[in-house]
Parts: sequence; structure tokens; C-alpha cells
Amino acid sequence: MVYGLHPDPAAWRDGDIDQDAERAARVLAWARDAEEELAAIVGEGEAGDGRVRVTTTADGLVREVVFAPRATRADSRTLAEELLLAVGRAQDDAERKARDLVAGALGEILPAGAPGPETVEEECRRLLRCFTRP
Repeated sequence: MVYGLHPDPAAWRDGDIDQDAERAARVLAWARDAEEELAAIVGEGEAGDGRVRVTTTADGLVREVVFAPRATRADSRTLAEELLLAVGRAQDDAERKARDLVAGALGEILPAGAPGPETVEEECRRLLRCFTRP
């Protein structure tokens, strides 16, 4: 099997390309089906000892902000900082849940030793930097 990001075609065996194409088709089919699962992900974050609670989508969009009654005692700057912290925590939580979902699904589809989602994402970023103008 060709597992690395820089495969050597001389090392390929009969059937490797067919197996990899089949796996790629399964990954694409999962990606189409996973849209609903990803859309259902909710990240949660809080700050200020629970004064501010936020929920976000997997895309990082804020769905809900809840201020506890005692939040009104904080000055506006503190409240704003707590809100930003809670949003960041909720977004991090949603991103972690999305990554876990993708990693779990790909772990079932891809063979042992295949690059994980983080490796593929970093390689894509590296490749895209080649097209970024200075």
C-alpha cells in the first residue's frame, strides 16, 4: 500500500492503486454523509466562573450567548474579555469534536499507517503556501 505523502511508484504493488481508489471513494461517500453529523456539532465554552456561556457550530459560528445574572456586576471591559474567552473556548471545543468525528471515521476506512487528518491538513497548507504571493 502507498501510505506516505511522497510515495515512490517503484514501491507500488499490483492492486495498490485500485485499493487506494476504493478507499478514496469510501472517504468521499462518508464526507457526503457526514455533513449532517458535522452540522449537528455544538461547541461549548464558558468564562468568568460561569458568568458567560457560549455555544458555537463546527464552523465556529456563535449560536448562543448566555450571561448569568451576576455578569451584570462586571465592568464592560471584563465582560467583553470573558465573552471573547468563552467564544474561543466554544470554538475550540467544536473544532475538537469535529476532528474527533473525522479521525474516527477515517480510522475505520483508512489502513493502519495512513496519514491522519492533521498530517493531511498540514500538507495541504504547505502546498497552498506555494501559491501564496509574498
